[in-house]
Amino acid sequence: MKLKKNIMRSFITLFLVSVLFIGFSPVSAVQWEVGSDQTYITIQSAVDNVNTLDDDVINVHGGTYAEDVIVNKKLTIQANTGDEVELQPIITGFTVVNNGTGDGSGSSIDGFKITNSPTGTGININANNCTIINNLITGGSTGISLFSGIYPTISGNTIRDMVGTGSKAGIQIATINLTGSTGLTITENTLFNINSTNDTALGISAFAMTMNSTVDSILIFGNTISNIYGIGQATALSAEALALNGPLTTIEIMENTIGNVASQGVNCTSTAISVVAMGFKNDTGTYNNTTTADKLTISKNKITNINNEDENGTSKGISFTQLFTGNSSISQNDLSNFKSDMTAVGISSLCLDFTTFQSNITIDKNTISGLTATNTTSGIESISLGNTNILHNNINQLNSEKTKYLLDFGLANNVIKGNNLEGTGIGEGIAIKGNTSINYNRIVNFQHNIQNIAFGELIEFNYCISIDDYIREMLKSSNLTEEQKTEVIPLIHKSLDIMDTMFPSNTTAPYNWYGTNSDPGSDKFLKGNGTLEYSPWLVLNINANPSTINTGQSSTITADVYQDSAGGDHSADAAMFFSGPQVTFTTNLGNVGSKSVVVQWANGLATAILRADEGAGIATLAAGDYQTVQTTVTILGAPATSTLVNAANTIGMQGTGTPVNYLIMALLIVMGGLLVSKRR
Repeated sequence: MKLKKNIMRSFITLFLVSVLFIGFSPVSAVQWEVGSDQTYITIQSAVDNVNTLDDDVINVHGGTYAEDVIVNKKLTIQANTGDEVELQPIITGFTVVNNGTGDGSGSSIDGFKITNSPTGTGININANNCTIINNLITGGSTGISLFSGIYPTISGNTIRDMVGTGSKAGIQIATINLTGSTGLTITENTLFNINSTNDTALGISAFAMTMNSTVDSILIFGNTISNIYGIGQATALSAEALALNGPLTTIEIMENTIGNVASQGVNCTSTAISVVAMGFKNDTGTYNNTTTADKLTISKNKITNINNEDENGTSKGISFTQLFTGNSSISQNDLSNFKSDMTAVGISSLCLDFTTFQSNITIDKNTISGLTATNTTSGIESISLGNTNILHNNINQLNSEKTKYLLDFGLANNVIKGNNLEGTGIGEGIAIKGNTSINYNRIVNFQHNIQNIAFGELIEFNYCISIDDYIREMLKSSNLTEEQKTEVIPLIHKSLDIMDTMFPSNTTAPYNWYGTNSDPGSDKFLKGNGTLEYSPWLVLNINANPSTINTGQSSTITADVYQDSAGGDHSADAAMFFSGPQVTFTTNLGNVGSKSVVVQWANGLATAILRADEGAGIATLAAGDYQTVQTTVTILGAPATSTLVNAANTIGMQGTGTPVNYLIMALLIVMGGLLVSKRR
């Protein structure tokens, strides 16, 4: 009896608790329908209705809506699944606000087709934490903009056909928080045909700023940007971060595809990706040694066809500026086919850390090819007051009057290792200012393999004018008379000479492959005001394993540069060696694919297979990478065939062995025992 009472009491308690939870369950969001035969005729009327509350859904059915919608509640505004919903605004399609009328922070706009007026904006955000996804925006001056708000997410939108006068921008975000942290996410959007006939053109422009807090995430990845054309400036992707007395933790520009960016005008620039990251102390205005970047990455972007039509213009693939202490990486980007009448640059990096001089910039595993300019081209330009690592990049086909494949100016420690640089017979492979270690690179077909560059030469190369003309240009705005300007020029020359003396280049460059087993010659190395040691250098070897085979067999042929001219063996350091183009293998007997095959280097090693398919003889194998080396393989006749044994002479199974039929029976019994269920 007592047990029954306890059970009944427990049941009543459970029932009352259930009723309590049901009574206090939150009210679920309501979905409001908009359309010609729905509850609301216009989107704005659905937003404004007093019954529409935060977290509600406004579901818009197919049709054309001629209205400018203001969103001042936290709403999900979506196109009905499967419907085409077109918005034709006069000024702005959707404006999300946080003001005296209400707060649209946290809202989402999903799946609309917005056809802008010639100067209109598709979506304008002035609230926090908004999500803009899967919209198609055409025409106007701006596709999606934010100038007041933090942490927007812009994903899966298509913005296109913004053509006409005035500045044009596909996505333009400025997220600023003076009291706390901020960030932004822009992913997997498609932007194309953004064309200003008299002003600048931008694909994606993102700016994040904090004061006494953190820029904790700028994530821009997986976007496709093409056909960006402007006057004076055309930029496919621009990202800037400014932290006043606070850190920058994550900036990632990854896996974007960019093509056909062009500009014209006076001193104009065509740029695929431009990134600027700055940190300052708020109290003194000086660079902040507590402002750091934990993860600043520009990687796996594909950039093609950056063109500049101005006689004084520049085409740039990636332009990166860092003004603070931090760790930055530009890696695994593929850049090709740039043109400019003045200058073409693959990757340009400027890292200025005036406090600790311990910033780290790593530029690695990028591929840069097909840069053409009238005056100067460079694959990678790096200027740093911290530590610079330029590793395992492939650069080729740079064409201009003057060319420097790697230009590195650093006052801390510079490491240039494992790069593959193939020139056109002119210019310099590597130009250096600072204390630098250069090892395990392929540097072939240059007028000069390595150059210690002076300050004056650096200026002349970058600005494409003589140092005297550069000084006169700098003095144009001064109050000096022409006579005084003439007197100043030799003084500046002397100052530059003093700087070269104060900051000499001491370059250590043994163990590089220069395309010859012989001494490449001191005339291939310009030591300038400093030291430059290039000996010992790497030499090319070829080996066959095995060196004797029969007809129908094969031998592995390897070429490597693991030995240096002094006899040292560097095979243990293979992971540090260059990869990429290329070695040509040939044979006079048999085939290596045909009579010749071109093979990529893989960490200083290249491999081909000789197949002995043309009879006996001595095969002469050659491997060539500017230098040619040879080895031989002896090919004998076909091996003797085995004599067939007469069936009558074969040896039968011994009588004491287990008969085959017994083995099969035992196997069936075991399998049956596994398949049959056990009985009690």
